[in-house]
Amino acid sequence: MPKEEFCCVQFDEVDWHDTSCLITYGPHSHKLLFSIKAVGLLQTVLLQRKEGGLFRIICGSRRLAACKELMLEPITCRVLSSSIPLENCLRMAIYDNLAHRVLNPVEKALVLAKMAEHMEQSQLIGEFMPLLDLEPCVKLLNRYVKLLQHERAILDSLAIGRLDERTGFALTLFEPEDRFALFKLFQEFPFSVSVQEEMIESVLDIAQRHKVAPAEVIHAKDIKELREDESRPARQRAHDIRGRIQARRSPRLIARKERFAKEVRELGLPAGVRLLPPPYFEGPKWSLECSFERTDELATRLRQVACLVDKPAFRRVIESQ
Repeated sequence: MPKEEFCCVQFDEVDWHDTSCLITYGPHSHKLLFSIKAVGLLQTVLLQRKEGGLFRIICGSRRLAACKELMLEPITCRVLSSSIPLENCLRMAIYDNLAHRVLNPVEKALVLAKMAEHMEQSQLIGEFMPLLDLEPCVKLLNRYVKLLQHERAILDSLAIGRLDERTGFALTLFEPEDRFALFKLFQEFPFSVSVQEEMIESVLDIAQRHKVAPAEVIHAKDIKELREDESRPARQRAHDIRGRIQARRSPRLIARKERFAKEVRELGLPAGVRLLPPPYFEGPKWSLECSFERTDELATRLRQVACLVDKPAFRRVIESQ
């Protein structure tokens, strides 16, 4: 057992700036305040005595902050000896948190970054990534550590789950102004994670091709007008914003899609029948999708399609790739 004692600690004796063992990220719950106010501090805070006389927080930073907010002092704390190595104290903080909750992406990044200062990479990957329910590999380790370069607003959003870590990983490719422009757009509109990743790739591609900053792509006049048009639902504007960005990235493909849609409308396919082109209109393989409830409906629709196939308009649709 590490050498320890119980001490009554004043708040001005705590080194609040020492975050060596702090892996908790995010606001403390109001329920914690209510609990401490109602029944007192049920779980003792763990500190370490530092050489200069102040105390380093090991476990219980949120509990201690809540007590400070409620002006409950002195607080009886468990205090470790200053002879205990910092790595051991950090391990206590990590295992204490893992024992009763799931860490958010920012906290996982903090664990990996701080433990990296005390051990070889192979040990870090083999011991701590499985503990965090992460695939033990260098690539994912680097992705998580890079999350910590984000600005406070992005980290806060990651911590509460409003921004997915996959999007957070992708945003590390950008300079601060550019990634914040994308982040704000994603906060304004209901894009799925996969669409966010697609838009990040598109914006990066457009910016590189036209030799402009990614933020300029996001702040283009037509996109700005869509964002500010509050007369339309956010979901519709999100759809149009995505379409504008896609059109700038692949103008020929978008034009081809629009022409194809017009040609199919003019073709007059039966209800319940869809003509599907090959991916990106490349390759010879087309598909026909047909929905029906009864076998006679299927027979009727297939006969109608068979009649259309012989018409020049149908052949033009297929051959005008």
